[in-house]
Amino acid sequence: MKKILIFITALFLFGCNEKTYTVDDFKNNKELLDKYRKMCQNGEIDGDSLNCQNSFKVIVELSRPTNTGKWTD
Repeated sequence: MKKILIFITALFLFGCNEKTYTVDDFKNNKELLDKYRKMCQNGEIDGDSLNCQNSFKVIVELSRPTNTGKWTD
């Protein structure tokens, strides 16, 4: 009985895990980037989560000036 309870608990915990998006996923999908930036800023998602970190990295990369000295926005 104890093993079954542990197994069910493990399934529940693994089932609740949110998909982790990469930096490239956010670069290629602006809607996804905007959605996660809003959720991270509103506190819906922990700011230390990988999705928040990766979306922040994309924002930083897009804000850097290019070799021509112009902003990429």
